[in-house]
Amino acid sequence: MSLNGQLPDSALAPIKQGRLTIEAAAAWNAMNVEARQRGIELTPTGSASSYRTLAQQKALFAKYLAGGNLAAQPGTSNHGWGLAVDVPTRAMRDMIDTIGAMYGWAKKWSDAPSEWWHIKYEAGHWSGSDPGPDGVQEPSPSTKPQFIQFSGGSMNICVMQNKDGRLEVFVLKSDGSVWHRWQKSPNGDWSDWASFGKP
Repeated sequence: MSLNGQLPDSALAPIKQGRLTIEAAAAWNAMNVEARQRGIELTPTGSASSYRTLAQQKALFAKYLAGGNLAAQPGTSNHGWGLAVDVPTRAMRDMIDTIGAMYGWAKKWSDAPSEWWHIKYEAGHWSGSDPGPDGVQEPSPSTKPQFIQFSGGSMNICVMQNKDGRLEVFVLKSDGSVWHRWQKSPNGDWSDWASFGKP
């Protein structure tokens, strides 16, 4: 018998506004820690947009058969395995495109290419403890980013290299404002400058 949509509570863990399997939730929550640091909170669209029960999938499939949005046949959805999240905004999707793959979350291995909002988890890309849905976690000693700091003139500059090779730059200007930009992928394009304002 398939357990799709019938997973026991002991197989699930919380994410912000939802639940996933324990491993997928840990990776999502760790990704969300980084996303928050970049100014975006990652959440599912609604109560059936992360882990989805069999009854919820049956209801969505009935709506699909009546002309609604695409929905997997009950018992086959990655939501029923606790391995998929539907996000409500393009900003969340853009953030996942930027940082998600190293945590195991990416559109490129999703099962619904026509749905921009549907993101799937793939094991083997990240391991670590679960910081929880509201967590903030220090990196472990083996994954601590490396910092190089320059001082002088009218600003201080800090360059940080992440464990995946991406660089981030922080600038403290003489007026007290802090500016930040980062590489979207190792050796890849850079984000626009973002201001944290003044401390």
